[in-house]
Amino acid sequence: MSKKKNQVRSEAFVFCHGMLGFGEDELVHKFMPYYGGFGGSVVKRLHKEGYEATSPSFSSIGGAWDRACEIYASLTGTQVDYGIAHSKKYGHERFGKVYTEAKLPHWGQIADDGQIQKIHLVGHSFGGATVRMLSHLMTYGSEEERAVTPADELSPLFAGGHGDWLKSVTAIAGPFNGTTVIDAIGILVPTLKLISFVGLANVMGNTPFRKIYDMQLVQWKITSDRDGKAHPFYIGRLGRVRKFWKSHDDCFWDLCLAGAKELNEFLESNPNAYQFSISTDASKRKKNGNYRMKYTSFPPFIITGNMMGRYDYDRTLGQPLSEEWKASDGCSNTLSALHPNDEEWADFDPKKDTPKKGIWNVMPVYQGDHMDVIGISERAFVNPGHTRRYFKKFTDMLLQLP
Repeated sequence: MSKKKNQVRSEAFVFCHGMLGFGEDELVHKFMPYYGGFGGSVVKRLHKEGYEATSPSFSSIGGAWDRACEIYASLTGTQVDYGIAHSKKYGHERFGKVYTEAKLPHWGQIADDGQIQKIHLVGHSFGGATVRMLSHLMTYGSEEERAVTPADELSPLFAGGHGDWLKSVTAIAGPFNGTTVIDAIGILVPTLKLISFVGLANVMGNTPFRKIYDMQLVQWKITSDRDGKAHPFYIGRLGRVRKFWKSHDDCFWDLCLAGAKELNEFLESNPNAYQFSISTDASKRKKNGNYRMKYTSFPPFIITGNMMGRYDYDRTLGQPLSEEWKASDGCSNTLSALHPNDEEWADFDPKKDTPKKGIWNVMPVYQGDHMDVIGISERAFVNPGHTRRYFKKFTDMLLQLP
């Protein structure tokens, strides 16, 4: 399948990374593409087939709202607008990074076949919550932002009414209802936050190393703009780091069960788009009812997954959990990644079922750990063809949607 010169197809792809992930603007992505991993870049393969595709770079630890705003600006080539109401509520700047070039310049425009170019949004892990947020805002906008923003200043994202610009929305290993890993690993959480907020964000984010990997927290004035000059004097702004730490405007809160519950109360399905979920599992049930990770899993996920496999009481919600919550891929609970608890869903087998718009089409559970599903694993290293075939079938399925 070759692409004709200047041909604009009516379908494009956007692949969004998860917590502590990275996009194509960061140098680390050139050595290890987030989507495809050892199996090769999924984005590059789609380019060769003649489709527009991108894996944008945005905040690695920001909340779902902030990340959705950043992706929108990246795709449209505009400055990130987090909204007056949102930025005031959480205490950061309204505007963020300026994207001088649109990742998808034809999105929402008429393609060569006379149809509006729509996108397939794909999110892995916390990227699942991120693409759900972007889909919601594209469809419904934000009443809070419309109420406090003059019409001529309102971001089109908050105006809503463009849910039909999305062809599909997919969450891969996305914990719709939260993940117990945040609470299960207990004392390790402050350590992980310290490394993320201070080491990777505040220190590395204000040196030339930010071009290799950027946490992108410009709105908090914690990191420098990757495209501008580094600001070493930002290092040590622990007051800003502390404010961000306590804000609940980050992925750590949105990923815990209480934070995910708040997201679900806000988010609504997009009736214009097909919605798919791919849950993941790399655990086995023990005789005592607990779960342990398979020995073939990535070693850190064996540790976290075994902790999750014993976890039966969530402190963020203050309630016991059923045994089903113990199965996981080492980072995301298999049960939680099936579908949001409060939205319509149906089991979906690509080989025999017809997907429906506006509900979650729950695909067969992928047998593998949290990163194996995107090709960053021992199995993908040994057998890269497995990852290539999986994503080829998946993207072909999306392209066959009516």
